[in-house]
Amino acid sequence: MYLNEMKINIKGLLFKSIILLMLINLILPGITGSWSKTDNSTAYTYVFNYSTITSKCLYIAIFLLYILIALCILSHQKRGKINLIIPSSILAFSIWCMISVFEANLHTIFLNDISINLCLIPLFYLLGYDKNVFESAKKVIPYIIVIMVLLILWQSFTFILHYGISTQTILSPSKEMFSVAISAYWCYVLGMNENGSTHKPFKYFLGICLLFCAFLTLSRSWVIQCILVLYSIMVLNSGKSSLFRKILSVFIVILVFITIIFLFPNITGSLFNRIGEDTRSGQYETFFSQVSPFTLIWGNGINAGYSFLGNQDYKYFDNQFIYIMFHYGIVPILCMLGVISDIFRKLKRGSLNQDNKAFLVGCRFMIIFFLAALGGVSVYYKLGWNLNTLLVFVFIGRAHKRVKELNKINIIDKNILTGHSKIINKKLLKKRVS
Repeated sequence: MYLNEMKINIKGLLFKSIILLMLINLILPGITGSWSKTDNSTAYTYVFNYSTITSKCLYIAIFLLYILIALCILSHQKRGKINLIIPSSILAFSIWCMISVFEANLHTIFLNDISINLCLIPLFYLLGYDKNVFESAKKVIPYIIVIMVLLILWQSFTFILHYGISTQTILSPSKEMFSVAISAYWCYVLGMNENGSTHKPFKYFLGICLLFCAFLTLSRSWVIQCILVLYSIMVLNSGKSSLFRKILSVFIVILVFITIIFLFPNITGSLFNRIGEDTRSGQYETFFSQVSPFTLIWGNGINAGYSFLGNQDYKYFDNQFIYIMFHYGIVPILCMLGVISDIFRKLKRGSLNQDNKAFLVGCRFMIIFFLAALGGVSVYYKLGWNLNTLLVFVFIGRAHKRVKELNKINIIDKNILTGHSKIINKKLLKKRVS
């Protein structure tokens, strides 16, 4: 018993250490770098200052995450179709590891943005099965949101003071920090049921802050996402007699939107000037004119690239599904969607208590926003071994566990009614649904 408790404590400690190291790797380069602009460009680009400290933090975080995933796999004793995801992800990782050895150095294979680690992302859901990891995530998430919001506001206002409110940016630390902030916010407002006297107004306050940050980053997609998330939490908290409150929620969100427009006309003006711009379809046309769709099934490898925006070896794509398939094929995407699809499985009516229902419905909303961002709706949102992916998958894993256990209870109930069950302590099983 003591050994089991030790293992759980080790997982929680590993998770907290990973979060801290990833925060250092995200924040330090974003506050110690500088802005630059080429002579033929009208927009500024932020030059991140990646030091030895930040590099080592990232390497240690990746190493610890390997250990944490391994521990979660060893302790994962569930049986069923979803278990195919574990060997499938490991097999894809192993195959690309053997192939990539002949194409790149070890640093690129295991530590680069396009490393073969992307094949193991579906296994992140296993972290949510561990209660200690899930509780650790719940504790750090509000602090992560506050830190990211403060840094975005500081970065944005500092830039505006130096270069003016209408000056555009191509690459900015605020955009990467916003991805972390919005991911943590999804988890906080949709996956955490703390609706006390302080939590509930704090959720709305943070949502309004994030909406303002979205305006500052001049991101149309994130503005829309923030409005939809705010409306979602108002609807989810509106109770059974909710028609009037749902209508009221729409007017409140619209009022906040209009208030920001009137208070900061220069910022919102720059954003609305970009409404007619199309920054997506051109990438699709360019990509598929050079890359065969059939190669997305098996992948093109770690060094795959295409010509885009003057770059003859561009390796990235806004749509993260295509991005992963471009390099490592369809298996990692199928594994990830396999985990997610189980959360949308229909459950027997009456089998959910109020807390479980609120949690699962909230997680389903979170997954929709997450998939939309991955699909290219929200630019600069990356699927990888990073904070935003890690936090979301912890909640996906927890929701997945609850669905599995609720289905087990339903099967037991059915077997009891039909007389085909063994003697099972049903009360003990229900206690596990937490």
